[in-house]
Formats: sequence, structure tokens, C-alpha cells
Amino acid sequence: MKKKEQNYIDPEKINLFRIEAVESSISELENPFNLEESIDMKIAHTSAYNIKEKGFLLGLDIILNLKDRMPSDTSRFRYNFHFLIDNLEEMYSLTEENEPSFHRHFAATLAGISYSTLRGIIFEKLQNSSWGSIALPVINPDNILESWIAIE
Repeated sequence: MKKKEQNYIDPEKINLFRIEAVESSISELENPFNLEESIDMKIAHTSAYNIKEKGFLLGLDIILNLKDRMPSDTSRFRYNFHFLIDNLEEMYSLTEENEPSFHRHFAATLAGISYSTLRGIIFEKLQNSSWGSIALPVINPDNILESWIAIE
């Protein structure tokens, strides 16, 4: 049997125990969404951890903008995903300042779980609005870790 890598992600040790809605705003469209319209999606993340409690929080902020409309119509979804990680101590290394630096693959895994879950939440919320049945695209979780929302 092949030896597991030290930073092996074991899905059974990841427990998503709470989904917290921070903000959910959907602009009411004067004219229903048309599938031929362009949607601009911006995404950002935030994270926090509690080593002692083996807790990790990953927050996602998604802004959807119908850019072909004037003024543009926007919907925003901010959610925090609270995880308990049974083997959290294996998912980081310590910096010279003795601070944890979480492995990218671990962070991307939690981003993927969180984004996939939020896609379903957003689909359900938009389906019951004038936006209709919009499914967000499947994206590479690494891209979530690289994305930011510029405050205008």
C-alpha cells in the first residue's frame, strides 16, 4: 500500500458544521433575466482559524452584475463556512514568526467545498426571483484563492 503524503486531504476529517449567511441581496429586475445577457461575476474569500479548537472559517463573497443593463442590476451573497478539521495540525507549517501557513491544496479544497455549496444556495435563491434559474459556473478552487473584489 502506498504511503499517504503528510498533507493528504482526507474528506472524512473535514466537517462542515455551519453555514452562516452574512449578506444576501437580490435586486428585483424590472424585466426578467434573459439567458443571452452577460453576467459579470466577482468573487473574493476570507479565512480565519482556531488551531486549539481545530476550526477553520472560509468566507465567500460573490457579486453578480448584469452589465448590459443601465443602471446595472446586482445581487450579492456573502456566506461563512465553518469547518472542524480533525487533522488540522497536518494542514499547515509554521513560519519563522511561528504563525501557521496553511497549505494551498488544503485551502483550495475548502474553497471548492464552500463554493460548490454556495452555488446551490444561490441557484435556489435566484430561482425564486426575477433572475430565474441561473447556475454559476464550475471554477477551479485555486482561482477563488486568487480573486479579489475591488471596492468602487
